[in-house]
Amino acid sequence: MRVAIHQPDLLPWTGFWFKMAHTDRFVLAVHDQLQKHWVQRRVMMRDSWVTLPLVGKPHLVPINTVEVKPGWQEHLVRSMEGRYRNAKHWRTRGLEVVELVRSVETHNLAEINVELIRGVQRMLGIDAELVVTDPPQQAGLERVLEVLQEVGATSYLSGTGARDYIRDEGERRFAELGIELLWSEHEKTTGDSIVTVLVDHDDPMEVVLRRHAPA
Repeated sequence: MRVAIHQPDLLPWTGFWFKMAHTDRFVLAVHDQLQKHWVQRRVMMRDSWVTLPLVGKPHLVPINTVEVKPGWQEHLVRSMEGRYRNAKHWRTRGLEVVELVRSVETHNLAEINVELIRGVQRMLGIDAELVVTDPPQQAGLERVLEVLQEVGATSYLSGTGARDYIRDEGERRFAELGIELLWSEHEKTTGDSIVTVLVDHDDPMEVVLRRHAPA
């Protein structure tokens, strides 16, 4: 059972979907803390940020406790129209994303992102099971290991950015629990939202699945 864990980001970049495409279960960490200027509430589109307006000024609170201001759907749609209306696949996949955004009725940030993720997952044809777990009792690496055991992981696919906090001790803990530690081999071609890839490329999954060239 190969598992990946990721926060529910807003229409995230291709590295997110690479991990999802290579896992059996993909855990959405809705209980993680919101970072004020991070990508749970904003996304890069055409090399500039699009940000969802939040109620109040939440920071370092669980993502699933954060509310988005009414009208966020049209704000996001207008932003996409302004950036993508001349894109090759705007009138097909682009308008499908617009329809998806307008279909989301909640104002909870985690629920918004999860619904958008599920919709784009269907568009991309990725079969991984999306899972939302109970709030973990641990922190840091032990929190990751707790979730992996809860969902029955035999291997864990991680982004390379996690190397800094896993290091040798983390690798030892994975080995003790019998969980194979794997690193994403995704080749980054853009840091933009998956929407950019959907509207610009004939085969979005070819971009999502690109791997680093062998050394």
